[in-house]
Amino acid sequence: MFWFIVLLLLAGAGFYFYQKMMTIEREIREEQDAAQADAEPVEEAKVEEVKAEEPAAEEASDPPVVTPEVEKMAAKAEPVADVEMNLEDEILEAVKNLPGMKQTDIYTSFADVGKSQLQKLLKEMDDDGKLKREKKGSSYLLYPAED
Repeated sequence: MFWFIVLLLLAGAGFYFYQKMMTIEREIREEQDAAQADAEPVEEAKVEEVKAEEPAAEEASDPPVVTPEVEKMAAKAEPVADVEMNLEDEILEAVKNLPGMKQTDIYTSFADVGKSQLQKLLKEMDDDGKLKREKKGSSYLLYPAED
């Protein structure tokens, strides 16, 4: 009888902590959704402004009017290849400044870039001979390429 009560207490405690963890996870997801929702309306507003101008231009049969906002957005937009080259240069500079740094340190240094994109880029750079990766435990140590 004693072991049955202990078993019930353990099952109850497990259920309680499971529910508590689910509540915490739900709160975290709500906070993340709220943060994403705060960041997205700015972009949506720009898209709506541009879309509102396009029908007016089509109705008038005039060539599309380029507004200063569109020019600024076009000037800021860089081709993906240029962005990757700039990122490669920044990574190479960081590795030259601190040879033997862990690959995981790169992730924190370039937090604005996705981890999977960095992993892919670092592997490509290693394959191209731009830098050298050495397996160390569960991570890699990064060294500048020997010229």
